[in-house]
Amino acid sequence: MGFVFRQTIPRSHSFVRWSTPSSSWFKLNIHGSSLGNPSSAGAVAIIRDSDGHVHLAYQVVLGIETGVIVELTAVCRGLELALAHGLAPLMLEVDAMAVIQLFQSRVSEKWEVQHLILHIVHIQQLLVSDIRHVFKEVNGAADHLARRLLLYN
Repeated sequence: MGFVFRQTIPRSHSFVRWSTPSSSWFKLNIHGSSLGNPSSAGAVAIIRDSDGHVHLAYQVVLGIETGVIVELTAVCRGLELALAHGLAPLMLEVDAMAVIQLFQSRVSEKWEVQHLILHIVHIQQLLVSDIRHVFKEVNGAADHLARRLLLYN
């Protein structure tokens, strides 16, 4: 028997936090949360302005859903609310890389996912919006609200 040596590469640490959108823009942070996959799920959307003031916060219990459906539903509802309240132009921040990849490909084998993607793309174009991936820690407020929503319902 020999020894196995593994070289560990030190990880670099970086400080991440929520940042305000550009002047005259709004920022939508969404988070979908579930207790499993699929399991009881909830979605949260928070829209803030360039001063960091909350203009709209929304949460909903979705029942039993998969993680991707929960995240896409959170995006969809958040964009619908932004459109209804005239909160544009809009920067959308999502911490689920699977959602970003679905937006890039705009294709899914599952009809319910495809339907949500097409609806989101349509609304996104009306809002002159942009989408980007952020670390989960940046979405702290939305994550916290989504977890509380599930714990108390």
